[in-house]
Amino acid sequence: MGRLIVSMNLSLDGCIEAPGQDDGSWLRIDEEVHRAFNELATGADTFLYGRNVYEVMIPYWPDAAEDAAKPAYEREYGRLWMDTPKVVVSTSIKEPNWNTRVVSSGVFGEIERLKQKSVNYVLCYGGSQLVTALQEHNLVDEYALFIHPAALGAGVPFFRRALSLQLRDVRRFDQGVLALRYSSLAASVTS
Repeated sequence: MGRLIVSMNLSLDGCIEAPGQDDGSWLRIDEEVHRAFNELATGADTFLYGRNVYEVMIPYWPDAAEDAAKPAYEREYGRLWMDTPKVVVSTSIKEPNWNTRVVSSGVFGEIERLKQKSVNYVLCYGGSQLVTALQEHNLVDEYALFIHPAALGAGVPFFRRALSLQLRDVRRFDQGVLALRYSSLAASVTS
C-alpha cells in the first residue's frame, strides 16, 4: 500500500498564503528548491489537488514542457505534471483536461483506493481545506514541507488541528529555505 504525502510551501509562522490577494512574493523558489520539488514529484503515482490549487496550476504547467523560454527544471516539472495522473477534489469542475480526473463524492474512500493502488505515493499539493479534511480522516502519512524565510504575521494557516509528527529529514537550501520531512504518527499507514 502506498502513502499519501502532503507537500506545501509555508512561511516561518506556518501560513500558506499572505492576507488578502496572495501573489506568492514571499516564496523563495529558485532552481535548487524547484529541483527538490521535481525530485518529490518524480516518485508520485498520482497528484492530488483541491480545486483552487489545481486552477492555479492550469495557466502555467500544461505548456511548460515545450516552452523553450522556460528553464530546464521548469520544463522537467511540466513533463511530470502532464504525465502524472491528477485527481482533483471538486464539485464545480466538469470537464477536466491534462490527465485529470475529478472526484466530487465519496472523496475519502477514493483517496483510500488511490493509496491502496499506489506503488510509491500519492502527492497532495493542497489546498488548505482538502489537507485539513485529510488530516481529520487520518489519511496523511507524511509531510514534505518547504519553510521559506518569511513571517507573514497573518494569513491562511497550514495546520488547523493538533498533530503528532516525527521528523524524518531536514534539508537546507542556499536561499534559506528548509525542506522538512515528517511522518504522521496518527495516519493509518506509517513507513
